[in-house]
Amino acid sequence: MKKVHLGVIIAGAAVGLAALILTALGNPTNMGFCIACFLRDISGAVGLHSAAKVQYVRPEIIGLVLGAFIMSVASKEFKARAGSPPALPKSRVIKWSMPPKARTSG
Repeated sequence: MKKVHLGVIIAGAAVGLAALILTALGNPTNMGFCIACFLRDISGAVGLHSAAKVQYVRPEIIGLVLGAFIMSVASKEFKARAGSPPALPKSRVIKWSMPPKARTSG
């Protein structure tokens, strides 16, 4: 028999408990804590399909993403590996935002 880690059992119990609570609070009984269902609803909310019943931004997904981000920052595991710089130099922002006629040379 394989060694079972206590953390895996606790995480499974927490997800099962979350599904029960979400169903009791109003999620459809066939949904519970269904990530695929939540993503389907969010894709409808942003206009990727037109089924009116499933066009809803699910707060559960937002909570999962924010929670994972907060945990990664708290445990110092978050590292930005790619992407654009957080801010452009002020001179570029001003130059790009001015209309062409207002720009001066020199």
